Formats: sequence, structure tokens, C-alpha cells
Amino acid sequence: MAEIQVSNSAPVEPLVDQGKGQEGSVSQPVVAGHSGQITFKRVKTETAGEFEVYIQGNIEAGRFICLTYHDIGLNHTAFVKFLGDASVKYLTSKVGFVHINAPGQEPNAEDLPDKYNYPSMQQLADEIPQILTELGIPDDKQILGFGEGAGANILVRYADKSKRQVIGLVLLECTMSTASFAEWGQEKVASWNLSHHGMNAAAEKYILWHHLGNYGKDKLHVVKNYHENLYKHMNPKNLAAFINAFCSRDDISNRVKQIRCPVLLVTGDKSPHAKDVDKIFQLLPDKKLSSIMKAEDVGGDIKEEDPKKLGESFQYFLQGLGLIADVPMPRLGRSASLGETSREKRSSSMSEMDHTL
Repeated sequence: MAEIQVSNSAPVEPLVDQGKGQEGSVSQPVVAGHSGQITFKRVKTETAGEFEVYIQGNIEAGRFICLTYHDIGLNHTAFVKFLGDASVKYLTSKVGFVHINAPGQEPNAEDLPDKYNYPSMQQLADEIPQILTELGIPDDKQILGFGEGAGANILVRYADKSKRQVIGLVLLECTMSTASFAEWGQEKVASWNLSHHGMNAAAEKYILWHHLGNYGKDKLHVVKNYHENLYKHMNPKNLAAFINAFCSRDDISNRVKQIRCPVLLVTGDKSPHAKDVDKIFQLLPDKKLSSIMKAEDVGGDIKEEDPKKLGESFQYFLQGLGLIADVPMPRLGRSASLGETSREKRSSSMSEMDHTL
């Protein structure tokens, strides 16, 4: 049975502070333009220990909530920042968001205990139902999963075991295979460096490649944001443990084949994970229910590189599911916003998905 410690739902102000405050007054980096009241709750489970969860908007109203899960080197603040973009800012007044942080990945986290065994990707997925229950979210509440990288992989696993509750998945830069030998080696080196030397240039280089690929000078503002977050707010020892869990992941292709809910897959045409995302789309059992978005001139983090493009596609996906209706329509056409290739327009257009639903 999970144990929950609640912060009395006090709003969390995103103020920079190097220390960790008392429960309900958590220190976190500035999130520019964030929208909606954000409350903090800490859930302790028997298997994985403590999870810090941030709630944005009203999770009690409406028939569904949006559950987010972050990638390595990130935490809930990445989604909070995205939801502050003008293209989607209004959503927090209509949709409740539950942002789960993997253990020890929250801003300014303390070191995990020396004897702590970091949960595997599957174990992290298996903890989600317990976390939602302890947050007071009923079993009949519908779940829209919104995950990135490692978080997307976790949500595929969760959806496989919660088919009746999960009504859709938005997966950014998702991978389904085990780590290649080259990737495994890079991740192990980065993890070792983080554990023994703290945040350093070698580990940062790997994390930047994971998120942005081979970026150019036009991405230096994004690189600067990553650099500040990694050095000022991420605990390197804890991050090393999460990276180890991610690079030790097992193959989930059979789970992908079993997905029955609509899926929006997102990648950039310059992303190091673009081929993996293409493979996932090919394995989805019903492509009429799903779409793949390959954004032009984007590496591996569309939230940072082109949030408006992601915001438009996110809107269309929600509308196609019938989850929102009275929303402002983006100015760009669908094919323009998605940056789809001709093949993708034929096989996976958002309009085809809307028609099917």
C-alpha cells in the first residue's frame, strides 16, 4: 500500500532556491510563463520509494486527465514550460495535468540513499496506478498519456497494462528497442562520469546529443537552457541512476503491437531518434487511429525548439479524441504544422484520424 504525504494543495511558486524546502514549499527553477495553479504532492510507494508529483489545473473536473512523464535530464518543469506557451496556455483551465517525476529527478533533489535500488523502466510504469490511486484519481477517470523519451517508453508500458483507462498517447521521441551497443556505451560512460565527477562536460555532451542530436548555432539558446538546468538544478548522482535504468531497458515492440488507443508520435527530422519513431509507427496495429509528426528543422526536443508546432498538433489530437471542443484554432494548416512528408500525409494525417474517431 502506498503512503501519500500531501502538501495541503498549496500553490508552488517557481522560485530559484538552492535548498530543498519543507513539503509544500519545494524549490524549483524558474518556469517562464507557466500557466495554471501548480500544487505539489509526495507519494511514497513500497517498491520504488518517493515520487514527487506536480498537479497543474483541476484534476477533479472533467472525464480525463493528462499524465506526463519526462525524459532523462529533465523533469516536470519541461512540461510546465511547454504548457506556458501561448499556443496551449488556455488548456490548463480546461484540462488537469499530473506531472510525475521519476525518483530523484525533481529540481534540487537530495541524493538518493546509498542502498537505494533504482527501479527499472517496467517498475516505474508499474508504480503509476498506485500513484494515481493515492492522488485520489478514480479508476474510471480516463488517462491521456504525454511522455518524452524515457517517459514515453514508460507510458507505453503503463498503457499496455491499463488499456481500459488509457484513451490516448502522445509520445515524443519514443524508442522501443533495447539500447544499441554504441548507445549503451555512451550512456554507461555518461552515468559513470555523473556518479564520480558530478555534472561535467562529457556527460552534458551525451545528454545534449540525446535531446538535440547534432545541433547547429541556431540551437544555442536551447543548449543554454539545458546547460543551466543540468548544472544548477539536476542531481548528477540521481540522474546517473535514471540513465542506467533507461539504457538497461528491455524491448517493448510486442507492447507497441498491442496498443489499441490512438497515438500521436512526434519526432524531428534532425532527431537522433527519428528512425526509432518511424519503426514504432510501422508496428502500430491500427494506423487510422494514429499519426506521426516529423517536424521540420527540429532535433529531438520540439517542446523547446518549436513549441507552437507541437501545441497545434496536440490540440488537433485532443479534438480528434473529442476531449476538447471550444478551443481557438491555430492559424496554420495541419500539414504545415505537422511538417509531414507525402507518405505521412497519405498514411497518417490528423484529418483521417479525426474522421475515424
